Amino acid sequence: MGLLKKLILSVITSLAFALCSPIITQASPLAYSTERLAGQDRVDTAIKISQKGWDSAQTVILCEYNDYPDSIAATPFAVSLNAPILLTKGESLDPRVVQELKRLSPQKVILLGGTACLKSAIEEKLDDELSMDWERIGGVDRYETSVLLAKRLSSNSMILANGDDFPDALSAATFAGIKQIPIVLSSTTLPDSVTKYYQTAAPQHLIVIGGEAVLPAKELAKNNFTIETRLAGYDRYGTNAEVVSFMKSTYTSNDLFLASGITFPDAVAGTVLASKFMAPLLLTEKDDIPPSVYGIMREHMKIEPPAPVQIPSGNDNNQLNQGKITASGGLNLRETPSSSGKVLLTIPGGTTIELIDKQDQWYKTTYQSNTGWVSADYLTVTTKNGFITASGGLNLRETPSSTGNVLVTIPKDTSVELFGQQDQWYRTTYQSKTGWISASYVTLGTTNNGNPSKPIDLSVNGRVYILGGTAIISPSSQNIIEGKTSSNYKDNQKNFPPLPSEIKSPTPPSRGDDLDPPPVVDPTYDPSTEVLVNPFEGIPANALVGKTIMIDPGHGGPDKGAIGSTQTYEKDNNLAIALALNDTLKRAGATVIFTREKDVSPAANYSEIEDLQARVDIANQSKADLFISIHNDANAKSDIQGSSTYYSEDNPQKNESQHLANSIQSAVINTIKTNNRGLKQAGFYVLRNTTMPSSLLETAFISNPYEEARLQNPTFQKNVASAIFIGIYNYYKTPLPEA
Repeated sequence: MGLLKKLILSVITSLAFALCSPIITQASPLAYSTERLAGQDRVDTAIKISQKGWDSAQTVILCEYNDYPDSIAATPFAVSLNAPILLTKGESLDPRVVQELKRLSPQKVILLGGTACLKSAIEEKLDDELSMDWERIGGVDRYETSVLLAKRLSSNSMILANGDDFPDALSAATFAGIKQIPIVLSSTTLPDSVTKYYQTAAPQHLIVIGGEAVLPAKELAKNNFTIETRLAGYDRYGTNAEVVSFMKSTYTSNDLFLASGITFPDAVAGTVLASKFMAPLLLTEKDDIPPSVYGIMREHMKIEPPAPVQIPSGNDNNQLNQGKITASGGLNLRETPSSSGKVLLTIPGGTTIELIDKQDQWYKTTYQSNTGWVSADYLTVTTKNGFITASGGLNLRETPSSTGNVLVTIPKDTSVELFGQQDQWYRTTYQSKTGWISASYVTLGTTNNGNPSKPIDLSVNGRVYILGGTAIISPSSQNIIEGKTSSNYKDNQKNFPPLPSEIKSPTPPSRGDDLDPPPVVDPTYDPSTEVLVNPFEGIPANALVGKTIMIDPGHGGPDKGAIGSTQTYEKDNNLAIALALNDTLKRAGATVIFTREKDVSPAANYSEIEDLQARVDIANQSKADLFISIHNDANAKSDIQGSSTYYSEDNPQKNESQHLANSIQSAVINTIKTNNRGLKQAGFYVLRNTTMPSSLLETAFISNPYEEARLQNPTFQKNVASAIFIGIYNYYKTPLPEA
């Protein structure tokens, strides 16, 4: 029995210790600022999104507010036009939409869907009252509508998603918008319109969104669809996370967009704005963040939020502060907060004590079972201070309760000393009034002898734009994102890899020869095998006198282009080749014009479509004889290698463009000995909109480790430039016969 009693006593003691121990949350929380884009309904929310992103617009796309199938594939097309998406009921044009159209003053309104979706009364309203041109894009069903939208874009890629529900297509929408890849909708059985489009467009890259249950591989194979990449999760949120992870190199913004995974309208309008911001769109439940999406949001963060104060439970005056006695002869502990108070004992100098309350310049503490007051003048105090974050200020209450009497309102950004905590309430003093403030609206810092530290700047983590009102994504989810409360999902409460508490400026080199280490290259690549080519062998001097050549190094500035496995950027490779080509062309007597000569975008205000248009404008205004665009290729499969050259049948000089592209392709393969991936036709924006013969070279695959290493070699870069020059010379040497 003695052993049993000891065992029971041990269990009780352990349990009591556990219950009285500090409650420590092991989760690494999220910590973002948020902005909610929401109106009183879905129509109003779309207007709020439009107002956030556009002061004016040349084109506006109008969708029926209950009809997701027609609108869900519209993002890439809308982004190509820099057009916001507005929603309205199908029977008539909502008066609020009328006002927004007047604000935007578009030259054209595009109605998405047939007359069964958006009635002819809307056309009449646009004609008669607003005097706005309009166009309707709509097929016999959702699948044909997506094909019609796809035909408005030019890409060598295609995204295929199931159109019987919205989440999969929605997950891919911002990536498709940024990269200008059409989203084509299907069912579990491929519609004829989709099969015919695939056969005609013959995309080089096919990305399938969703698993076997929604897009069966057997059905795709039967119709000769070649899947390059399939992205799918265990549910819609898992698929969303897979898509965002796969395409993360596309997104350049620190911001995130968050939309409901249950209802579609707010997200549809938001995808265009997210693309404009170069930010991903994440899906969520109403009241919590699904673990797969939570993980993406945690991974996206740059710095850790402030650690929560760990406080023992069950104590109304929990200690937040400590003090160290500085009086060499010790410090008297007095019965009252006064120099005339009775001395209980003397605390030796150098002793660290817990401070449990404060009154004027006296701190309350306990030492050797005696509780009393010590003078603040002989203490080095390390306290917790808080910064008020509530935008309208924070009420100081008489008791730790939302029903407590309000003593005063403390303004936003005020720093206050915290000297006690009870549950989710801190005790503090402001303007000689002592009371309690809600911990939900306080950012913690530290104070050393009254000098408060600034709160950690979490803005580097980015902002989360929440699409829709609290009935769609609740305040609970918003509080989880802001780090004010914990997720209820067990997987979200695990320990994530730690982040730094701040982002520090890089330390400058200690000496002049302290250079960055060379990039790691593929071990099978031997740089010495690259032998510099003489571009003028067999070519007469001044071979291109009188010719003006426009060189277009693809990407640049905020747009890195494709990224190699060792974090090399396509934009840098393109520019290096272009600068080498400039030297060669000038030696041949040509006049050379660049779309960019350094790491910038030619667009005054960057967006992908404005960047492309700026390149076209420079070329057309210069009246160059030829337009040569230089790029790197990339593929999800890292073993793919080779070079290809493109022209566009939509170019006004398509035959000359084809001849130019063929000449360059042949010279490139003969010179740098890459795999010949052939001459190809594609409606790339810069090829179809320039007025002179134009071609685009995909030099090599930056996604292949061997070719990534070649692209970094200056000798290889010069040889590529020599090959382009030889191709240009051959183009002029062997002109097409006159018709």
